[in-house]
Amino acid sequence: MYLQEFKIYLIGGHMLKAAEDVTIPAEHRLLYRFKNAKLKDVLSVGSQAYIPVRNILYISTGDVIRW
Repeated sequence: MYLQEFKIYLIGGHMLKAAEDVTIPAEHRLLYRFKNAKLKDVLSVGSQAYIPVRNILYISTGDVIRW
């Protein structure tokens, strides 16, 4: 299994790390959902984090790692 790493930078200066399987369909991937989200939407990251889109400054991609 290969995972794509992400860093989610929030408006308040905090940064969260996340990763997702690279084999999931494009429309379910984090960056695609973020690009298509409206300011009032909430972005789910994994099963434990729910972040209001208006609080996200930007998302950067990191390495693809083998798990």
